[in-house]
Amino acid sequence: MAVEDQEKTAFITERGLYCYTVMPFGLKNAGSTYQRLVNKMFKNQIGNTMEVYIDDMVVKSRERGQHIDHLRNTFDILRRYNMRLNPAKCAFGVSSGQFLGHIVNKRGIEPNPAKVEALCNMPDPVTP
Repeated sequence: MAVEDQEKTAFITERGLYCYTVMPFGLKNAGSTYQRLVNKMFKNQIGNTMEVYIDDMVVKSRERGQHIDHLRNTFDILRRYNMRLNPAKCAFGVSSGQFLGHIVNKRGIEPNPAKVEALCNMPDPVTP
């Protein structure tokens, strides 16, 4: 968060006056502000080597050798904007994975079998 904007997020507790130094997602426009930021940061990568939705990111490559370069480029951009990733939420070098509730793999985007099964097992409505 910009230093000049930190005071606008101030709040008081019995222990003192505090303000945010990073963007809290509880603010009204935080989600859309963050989405605009990542769209700006990765404008040359989105649709080519990367897909981004809010705080979910996928770096994609057709060949394993290219993937290291694509990741390096992504990390360089993240560093330039002083952004950090949560290592517990990251997976690297995988050939498939879940993204926004779908399975993404070399064939493309497929429905998540767990979600399909939940729909198939959903009980019939009992009232109009």
